[in-house]
Amino acid sequence: MIKKYFRALLILFGTVIVESSILSNIYVLPCVPDILLIFTVYLAILNGKTFGELSGFGSGLILDFFTGCPMGFNTLLRTLIGYIFGNFHKKVIIGRMFIPMVSIGFATLLKAFLTWLITIFFPLTINQLNIFSQKFIFEFCANIILAPIFFRFIGYFHDALSTENIQDLKDNV
Repeated sequence: MIKKYFRALLILFGTVIVESSILSNIYVLPCVPDILLIFTVYLAILNGKTFGELSGFGSGLILDFFTGCPMGFNTLLRTLIGYIFGNFHKKVIIGRMFIPMVSIGFATLLKAFLTWLITIFFPLTINQLNIFSQKFIFEFCANIILAPIFFRFIGYFHDALSTENIQDLKDNV
């Protein structure tokens, strides 16, 4: 499991680099789609609560180092999201289009709600997120559109990232 976690952490690190250096410099976009959220949710659904928490914690920690947010904000936010979506392990089959779109839409709304909830306790340090703003609506739509594409892409690495033993999967069939 440790090897698979480090592989996932490497993918999440690469995603943060792409998101913070390349996508943030495209000035046509009103805001950056949260590809890191998509990968974190995928890993949580694929491997369960513990792996979801660990990948959420790792991705949030990396994001805190790369962004100007207060240290621990993204770590807390993404750890909670990883745990929540890790509860859907073995309960939801990652499909081609519908499940990724619904799960990422819900995750984006959950991220906005948790951000709002955290800003109640720390009002001066974090900008509040308005769910009716143009930036949030663009991020929400972009995340939903990109979700099936990235779920399909990372599905090619399923064996390298899944913590379940392949023999256990064959025995259940």
